[in-house]
Amino acid sequence: MKMFMILLLGCSLLAASAFSAAAESRGSRSCRKWMEERHQAEGRDDLNKVPILITKSWFLGYVSGRASLSSQDFLKGTDDESIFLWLDNYCRERPLLDLDSAGIALEQELKQMKEGRSGR
Repeated sequence: MKMFMILLLGCSLLAASAFSAAAESRGSRSCRKWMEERHQAEGRDDLNKVPILITKSWFLGYVSGRASLSSQDFLKGTDDESIFLWLDNYCRERPLLDLDSAGIALEQELKQMKEGRSGR
């Protein structure tokens, strides 16, 4: 019975990890909203900067989570301001997409860049 319980627990942990890889993100804003928040925060008082600070924190947490699940630390050596500049450019070209799509695209681009460097 004890061995059965251990086996059952092991199987449930494997199933949980398989489902977590395909999990849907929650709380992502659209690229259009990101650009609006960036514009509203420019040169304004601190209160108008709160939405963009929240979104920045969400995005950094999202891509950090993706990096921790990845076999490659694609964020290593990348500063936050470069990430936000990349995000501005991405969202300007794709206002109908959302920030979790941007996070996936950033991950792919940084992995390709870092693979190119290591292959030299």
